[in-house]
Amino acid sequence: MKYSRRVEVFRQAKAEYTGLLASVLWKLTGDRELFTEALQYALLEMWRHVEKLNGKRAAAYIYRIALTANSRAWRNRIGKDGQIGQDQISTYKEPCENIGDAESAIRLRRAIAQLPTKQARALVMRYIDQRDYRAVADKLNCTEDTARSHVSKAIAALREKLARFNISES
Repeated sequence: MKYSRRVEVFRQAKAEYTGLLASVLWKLTGDRELFTEALQYALLEMWRHVEKLNGKRAAAYIYRIALTANSRAWRNRIGKDGQIGQDQISTYKEPCENIGDAESAIRLRRAIAQLPTKQARALVMRYIDQRDYRAVADKLNCTEDTARSHVSKAIAALREKLARFNISES
C-alpha cells in the first residue's frame, strides 16, 4: 500500500473509531496513565496494520487491538513475571477506602461546580490538566497574575466549602 493511501486510511480509521478505542481502553484500564500508554500502543498497532482497517471487520480488529494494547500497558506496569513491585503495593487501597475516596471526589466536583466560572476553569486547568499559569492565562484571556489569583481564590473557597465535610487535604 502506498504511503499516501496508508496515511489516508489511518486518518479515516482514527477519526471513525477513536470513540470506540477510547471507551474500551478506559473501561479496561480505569487509570489515566495506563489509559494513555495503552492508547499509544493501540494507535501504533493501528498504523502497523492499517491495511486491515479498511473493511467491514475494522471495528472488530480495533477492539482486538485495544485488548492487546491494554495487556501490554499492564505488563509494563507490573512486569513480565506478573508481580506488582513493592513500591506500588502501598498505593492500592482497601475497597472501603475507595468508597470514601469516591464520595470525596463527588463532593469536590460539586464544590468546584459552585465556584465562579473563571475560578473553576483556572483551578481545573492548573491542577487537573497540569498547565502552567501562562497557559491558564492564555485560555482565560487574562494576565498570569490574574490566573494565579483565580486559582488562589478557588483553593481558598474550596477549603472553606470542604471543611464542612471534614475532607482533609492531600
